[in-house]
Amino acid sequence: MRYLVTPPPFWQLLLAMAKISLGIPIYNSSAFLEGLFECLRRLAPLPDEIILLDDASADDSLQRLRVFAETSGLSVPLRVLSNDHNAGIAGAYNRLAREATGEWLQLLDGDDELVERDYFALVRPVLAANNDLVVTGLNSNSRLLAGGSRWFRQLVPRHPPVWWPLLGSFATRSGVIYRRRSLVEHPFVDPMYPGSDVIHLLELRRMGRCAFMPRPRVFHRVHNKSQSSRSRDYTTYRQQLARFGGRIRLTYSLDIGIRQMGHRWSR
Repeated sequence: MRYLVTPPPFWQLLLAMAKISLGIPIYNSSAFLEGLFECLRRLAPLPDEIILLDDASADDSLQRLRVFAETSGLSVPLRVLSNDHNAGIAGAYNRLAREATGEWLQLLDGDDELVERDYFALVRPVLAANNDLVVTGLNSNSRLLAGGSRWFRQLVPRHPPVWWPLLGSFATRSGVIYRRRSLVEHPFVDPMYPGSDVIHLLELRRMGRCAFMPRPRVFHRVHNKSQSSRSRDYTTYRQQLARFGGRIRLTYSLDIGIRQMGHRWSR
């Protein structure tokens, strides 16, 4: 005798999947908030939780976040947090990791945006038990970054070896989706230094399996206040690389050298 098995409703399948928190640190980002709000409104599906953290902005960012939370109509929990004193980018990231409730956490900078409307539908199947990190692709208003990523990201393996650099050349920090537990146990170094996010991700990659997805993408906006538009001192970064094996030191040093030349040419 045959038994027909009725598949569970789609909403039950979604509930069975790992929960994703989207944490967004904000600091003097009023000029970019409308773009961020529009990005959140058009997402379908949404993440399971959104946390907006104002890091003691001097502009009207906090007020605008509160108005958005009251009027957005988004169908998922949306919290607005604020720091009494500026904690810096690492302090903001680490607080978001502690405050979030999802198994997975994406930290989206306030001047970046998610490109695809179905970003979280595309990424959910990769948030599996055998992956500890997921890194998504990059788009940018910088023609150098956008062009380089478009041409070379297809060369990146689905599960790149640890010696294969990702951040800066193929992805931005906002495109990393972490197991939240790993961020609580291994927080960002505070204060951060140029390239410390690369070292942090490298350390996490040594402890677990990383998946790379050329799509979906994060739009990384380069502007006159962004870190990537400035001349930066990578001395500490190179010193930290000395802790790793020869292949990692070689490929990551080559990567940062190429990126520094690209930044000089684009300025």
